[in-house]
Amino acid sequence: MAMEDKNTPVQPDAVEAAETRGRKVGAARFFELLGRDLWPFYKASILCVLGFAPGYAAVLFSTMAASLPLCLLSGAVGGLIAAPVFCGMLDTILRALRDEPGYWWHTYRMAWKQNWRESLLPGAGAGFCLGLWAFLLYALPDLENVPISVWICMVLGIFFLLVFCLYLFAQVVLVSVSQAERLKNAALFMIGFLPRTLAAGAVLCIYWGVMLAWMPYTIPVVLILGFWLPCTLALQIIYPALDKAFHLEKTITARREDEINDLMEQHGHTSV
Repeated sequence: MAMEDKNTPVQPDAVEAAETRGRKVGAARFFELLGRDLWPFYKASILCVLGFAPGYAAVLFSTMAASLPLCLLSGAVGGLIAAPVFCGMLDTILRALRDEPGYWWHTYRMAWKQNWRESLLPGAGAGFCLGLWAFLLYALPDLENVPISVWICMVLGIFFLLVFCLYLFAQVVLVSVSQAERLKNAALFMIGFLPRTLAAGAVLCIYWGVMLAWMPYTIPVVLILGFWLPCTLALQIIYPALDKAFHLEKTITARREDEINDLMEQHGHTSV
């Protein structure tokens, strides 16, 4: 697989925990990340909420107007708008998971410039699918004798769509490959790392199911927890799969060693 690591050197002292001892796992690792990177997570999440708001409002209006073409168009255009900020938030979380140093706004802008073009097509496709799902969800209760199998398919559809999109957009952030390669990789990840896929999907579906079921009462919760909470938990679950596939940690270690060697050489030349 031909690919290129896209990340460049969310806080300057972030690498110490991983370099001096083994990383924590599970809940301990999650709270370690919150203690160190909660503010960058929150800022990236707020931008993500703002990016998703136009698409959400347009799809909601389209479903209430019972217009499938308008709903699909709203979803696709909303996905175009939301995809770059979603990738920016994923970049923030993935850097934290890798304990990469850097100042948040600098790395966020770098990620935006690197990823926004490549995120547009996946964003439009994901928005189109979400728009179709939302329209069906709104229309089905008005139909008579809807089989339980249809509702099961709706639940399974959004379950796997959310995880598929997470795998897909994580690749936009992490590696430079073709769109077709990203789609293939996302499908292979879902199958090859099925336990992690199921766990991450459960996190995303439960969180967004609760948020959307109780909307608009959950708007304050979304403004606080937004996208960062479910995405951090889900990415923490699937990160070992991404690392195994793309050798992220080895790439980062090698890059840091090269940077240290370059600094030592520069210092040596300066001393001479």
